[in-house]
Amino acid sequence: MRGIARVATAALLSLSSVAGFAAAAQAEPIDYVRIELLELTCHQQSEGDHDEAYLKVTDANGNAVKVWPGSVKYQTMGPGYVRSMTDGNGNAALVLGKQQARTMTLWDYDTTSGDDKLGATLVTGSEAGAEIQYRSLEGAGGVYTIAYRVIDI
Repeated sequence: MRGIARVATAALLSLSSVAGFAAAAQAEPIDYVRIELLELTCHQQSEGDHDEAYLKVTDANGNAVKVWPGSVKYQTMGPGYVRSMTDGNGNAALVLGKQQARTMTLWDYDTTSGDDKLGATLVTGSEAGAEIQYRSLEGAGGVYTIAYRVIDI
């Protein structure tokens, strides 16, 4: 009788282990969000009369991808300039999981030397549903504010 009980107990433990393994193998689906770019404001340019600004975002593979401006190489920026960034919103690099993050980096395009980093900020998927976010970006003497929001998709 004791042998039958051991076999039955072993069978039950085996079944519960299989069920637990199967449940663990079915990963939770990723809940995706999208960074929606709104506008960029220049408070102080980094050089000369104007900056030639563009924005890159790290994608899911960690690569820096230019997302703004969408159709030209850069946007001219100077103190008091406010530029819409909505033309960059179609880029796939702006999509991320709620448990993920992306780095947005603002650059100044230079033709004669390396581009200057005007600042960077980390955006997390957990910001979804919050109001418009305003982040200060500072670098190479430039001071900017970027406005964005993270929305569920």
